[in-house]
Amino acid sequence: MPIVRVQIPEGYSNEIKDRIADGLRDAINASIDPGQNDRFPETRKWIYPAITEAYGELGRGLPTVTIDTRPGRPQETKDLCAKLICDLFEEVMGTRDVYVLLRESATADHLAGGVALPIWTAE
Repeated sequence: MPIVRVQIPEGYSNEIKDRIADGLRDAINASIDPGQNDRFPETRKWIYPAITEAYGELGRGLPTVTIDTRPGRPQETKDLCAKLICDLFEEVMGTRDVYVLLRESATADHLAGGVALPIWTAE
């Protein structure tokens, strides 16, 4: 259940924000696999991107992407996630200068519908 918070400069249309949100869901699903190799496909629906506008300039501190997720993913997977996110922003906004922060917190701290999510494992 990755929680995704994005800040982009002011003035972008909702169409652009929708493209970013959809692309983030795809990038996260393809890289850090919230469905755990199809064992828990329902967790894919809990990729929650929220996009806000911030005062700043493209390439000078914005965009930023913060992803909070359960632990257990190897560094290569996290690197792929960041690459796919940079690919997305290059396509949609014309920049790869994106600050991506991946934070892990204990599985017990990730709940959806009042129920803790399963421990993430690659197998």
